[in-house]
Amino acid sequence: MTSLDSNAEPAGVGALLTRRSVSPKRLGWPAPSDAQLALVIHAGLRAPDHAGLTPWRVIHIPMARRDDLAQLFVLEKQRRNPLASAEEIARAREHATRAPTLLAFIVRVHADALVPAHEQWLAAGAALGNMLNAFHALGFGAIVLSGDRCADNRLATALDVSDEERLAGFISAGTVLQLPPAAPSKPVDRVWSTWRA
Repeated sequence: MTSLDSNAEPAGVGALLTRRSVSPKRLGWPAPSDAQLALVIHAGLRAPDHAGLTPWRVIHIPMARRDDLAQLFVLEKQRRNPLASAEEIARAREHATRAPTLLAFIVRVHADALVPAHEQWLAAGAALGNMLNAFHALGFGAIVLSGDRCADNRLATALDVSDEERLAGFISAGTVLQLPPAAPSKPVDRVWSTWRA
């Protein structure tokens, strides 16, 4: 095992080592431009993808449609909890309107492909990781939020998610207005071992 030496980081790795999720409440304007969003999605397309199936896609939800999404979030919350408080309803609405940039991340496993379903999910996850890293490299903060609402069929249908797809989560992105608390450092030997047959 080797210890992490921050002074010996090869070019490009430093950004990976400093990326962390940033809550929407810490994000603000300006939002990533369309050109920057295109770069982020290109980064997703560069992720490992067995057989090139691209088992994922994103839906950009512009500000002009956020109130519509907020209403969908409220309805989903009320279906899940008919006794939801006014505060819970307001929070559900805010989840749709707060982030400067909001993307729905959709996974589609190709059932007729030779590539196993778990590998397709890994490919989608790799793409999602690349996109989060790209937002960070461009100077933005981002986070993926999922939760129970992503399992709601009516919400998925309203977002044009087909029966063969899964609404995996929502990516929030924007300018970091307030830094989150420092992330704890994790030792590499927590996940790194050597096989000794």
